[in-house]
Parts: sequence; C-alpha cells; structure tokens
Amino acid sequence: MTIESLLFNQERYFELEGTQNLRDLGGYPTKDGKQTKWGKYFRADSLHNVTPEGHAFLQKEKGIHTIIDLRFSMEGKYKKEDKELYDFHNIPLLDPATFTTKIPKSLVEMYIVMLDSSKAKFKEIMDIFLEHKGDPVLFHCRVGKDRTGVLAAMLLDLAGVPRDIIVKDYALTAQYKKITDEELDHRPPLMTRNQFKTLLGCEPAYMEEFLDFLYKKYGDTAGFLKTIGLTEEEIKALRDDFVEE
Repeated sequence: MTIESLLFNQERYFELEGTQNLRDLGGYPTKDGKQTKWGKYFRADSLHNVTPEGHAFLQKEKGIHTIIDLRFSMEGKYKKEDKELYDFHNIPLLDPATFTTKIPKSLVEMYIVMLDSSKAKFKEIMDIFLEHKGDPVLFHCRVGKDRTGVLAAMLLDLAGVPRDIIVKDYALTAQYKKITDEELDHRPPLMTRNQFKTLLGCEPAYMEEFLDFLYKKYGDTAGFLKTIGLTEEEIKALRDDFVEE
C-alpha cells in the first residue's frame, strides 16, 4: 500500500459543514508491523461553526464525546449548548504568556517554543487522553495544522509511525484548508502578504525540522513525556490505546 493511499483513505477525511480539516489519525502503519486505531484520535480545525446536525454526526456516528480545544477564546467560541454536549476542555497551547524566552519568528521556532514552554499544558492534555482510554477524542485549533499538527505528530511518533508518514500527515492540511485571497487580505498588522502566506503554510520541511529538534533534545515523544512527568506505565498505556493489537 502506498503512502498516498494511506493518506487519502476514504475513512480518513470527512466533510462536515462548519469545518474543513477534520481527519481520523487511524490506519497508519507502525514500525513494528501494526497500525494506529481508527476512531481513536481525530484532528480538526475550528468547530464552533459546526451545525447541530454536525455535532449529532460526531457523537452518534463517530462516538466523539470528548473535545480538546487548543485555541484562545478570541479565536472563536462554541455555543453554550454545543459545548455542553461534550466533556469539553479548552487548553490553549499557543498562549503568548507561555513564550517565556522569545517571540518565535517562524513556524518551526513557534513549534519549538510551544514544546519547551507549554509542558504543563501538554501534561494536562496527556492526562485527559489517559482518562479517556478506549474512547474517541477530538482535538483542534483554528486551522488544524500548527498546535493540532504538533500534537498529532507526537501521538503518531509515540505509536511508532514512520517519520515520512508523520510529515505527510502534517502536510495534508494543504489539501483541505486552502489559503484564500480573502484570508491573506485579513493578515495581521505590519505583516506582508508573503509573510502571512508562509505562516499559513504547512510545508513538509517545517515538520521535518520540528522532529529533528524533538529527537535531538528529547530522544522522541516518549522521552518528552517523561520530562513532563508521565511514568513508563502511562506512556505505554497511551501507546497501547492508539495501536491495534
């Protein structure tokens, strides 16, 4: 089976009104000949515009009852009635207050600062994953590629998915979340159109560089999880919960 057929498996991506980048992380092969579980982890962009019918689909068809929102509140708020449908957690991974050393000047730098400065947030997320072993969990940010992409890459790495597939899953956002002229016209002050377009991109090289940093500093995702306080047993439980027996 080719990597392309894995990426574009009809079970991976599904359209839902109000969101564009909703994907299942299942079906990826691991280095030891197994594969990641379908229906365990879902990654997405903003969901606050999803319709009541969409939420019913997520719950009844996909069994999703736990959502982790990685955004600031200013990036879009759920309706109260929608939030109450779920075991809902808002854990902003890119809170500027976490940038204790420097403001990142590139996407890769942002990923690295996020990893090093938001360890308590990652621990909180992993504790939720452990609490919901055996159950589907959906996590998302605004676009579904940076905060979501880093977390998805770490889960795939922990499961033992080969690096090239992790990189391609990250870059898959470009297929579903197109950069529009309207979006570029609403760029932040003092940022050029090209600078903002780069910021919105998901070039494979960005994830390659992030993984280089992760492996060099922490060994791998399991090594990072040890530094934030997870035990060997908890790390094994997370992996076992995401890998088909």
